[in-house]
Amino acid sequence: VMLQNCHLLVRWLRTLEKFLEKQEKPHKDFRLWLTTEPTNEFPLGILQRSLKVVTEPPNGLKLNMRGSYAKISDDLLTRCPHSAFRPLVYVLAFFHAVVQERRKYGKIG
Repeated sequence: VMLQNCHLLVRWLRTLEKFLEKQEKPHKDFRLWLTTEPTNEFPLGILQRSLKVVTEPPNGLKLNMRGSYAKISDDLLTRCPHSAFRPLVYVLAFFHAVVQERRKYGKIG
C-alpha cells in the first residue's frame, strides 16, 4: 500500500497510527509506504516504527546515479516483463549512490 502526500492530512495519520498499533501479527508480505514533505506534525509513533528514506540528495548523488545507470543497458531494462523491475532498479541505484556518497563521511555521519 502506498499513501502519498501524507503531510496534507496529518490529523488522519493519528487514526492510522492507532490502527497500526493494534496490528499484532500483520501478513508477512504487508508493506506500507508513506510519502510526505517535512512537517513537525507528523506522528512520532509512525516515524519511530518506520524505515525512512530521504530524497534530499547530497552533493554528487546525481553523478553516482549516472554512473550506476551507465552500466545498465536499455535492453536489460526492457527485457524483464515485470512492471516493478524498472522502479526497483531505480531504488537500488539510488540506495547505492547514497551509500557511496555517505562513505566519505566515515563514522561521523
